[in-house]
Amino acid sequence: MEHTVNRERFAAEAEQVGIERGAALSLFERLYEAPERGSELSRDGTPLTEQTRLSRTVQVFVGLGVLLVIGAHAWWSTKGYQAVGIGIVLVLTLLWQAGFLWAAEWAKRAGHGLLESGFAAIVAFYTPLTIFSIEKLLGVDFEHENYRDFYPWISGGWVFMELGSIGVAAGLLYRYRRPFLTLPITLFTGFLVMDATVRIFGDGFDDDTLLKRIVLAGGIVIGLVGVLLDYKGWRRFAFWPHVTSIWLIAWGLPLCTGDRIWPLFLVAAVDLIVGIWLARIVYLAAGGVIGWIAISMTAHGALFPFILMAGGILFIVTAIWLSKADSPLRRWLDERSLPAPQRDLAY
Repeated sequence: MEHTVNRERFAAEAEQVGIERGAALSLFERLYEAPERGSELSRDGTPLTEQTRLSRTVQVFVGLGVLLVIGAHAWWSTKGYQAVGIGIVLVLTLLWQAGFLWAAEWAKRAGHGLLESGFAAIVAFYTPLTIFSIEKLLGVDFEHENYRDFYPWISGGWVFMELGSIGVAAGLLYRYRRPFLTLPITLFTGFLVMDATVRIFGDGFDDDTLLKRIVLAGGIVIGLVGVLLDYKGWRRFAFWPHVTSIWLIAWGLPLCTGDRIWPLFLVAAVDLIVGIWLARIVYLAAGGVIGWIAISMTAHGALFPFILMAGGILFIVTAIWLSKADSPLRRWLDERSLPAPQRDLAY
């Protein structure tokens, strides 16, 4: 005899044995409702090959919506606080954060992981403005008066904003366990690497040499954290640390060497190697883009187009050889797997 499973009773029984409601509803949907309802909003970490065109489109739209909400509020706060006062900006920002935190909790209970991730990220990205507003009300003296300077300018005055934002983002990551929440953590950590150096050393170093080296070292360390996460099986959580590492290293190495061209070639080569090693498309794409930028900087002389063409043909011939010829290298590449089995998200 076929029994009908009640959604609410399933969630209630699961809670009795220690399973959170959000996880229980996600499991119920996968077991009983997935064929009819689909799971386009249930998870933000579904492998690309298992997603439908609709679910991929929904994921892109949610991501774009989150970014627009974050950017719009930051723009309004910069333009508006001089007119309405920083106190009003603080109250409105706290209300927005409370609203989106409630929305994240609702999405978690409903099992909509994609929405849960986006709403929680908005809360994290509003945190710097909350701290900025509090510091302004307390009379803290900033080198830069406007919040819009927080993202493009290095300043020792931003340190407490970054520390607080990292703490809030870490708390949100612990609560919701969503990979997208590693973005604010790694982004604000990258900012902190620069701003804390300026705050600690001030003008005590010549020609910003120490700052440049710390930027490069910070990028390397964050990249190693990403590799560690890969080898621990937290591949989805390692994505944004890898992106932040690429950014800092590609920026820091040319600054440290005083040259732009050969450091970019080096970064491109390392990115391509790491992309093959970790099976990471983001590194392969970054290596290609950075390499093309380096090539464009050397685009001079009559022989340059022919050298570029020869290099392109060499890569194509190598690709054909790897796909056709039996060799130890081909077998090694074909048998390689991910650094570690991918763990399921912990709820």
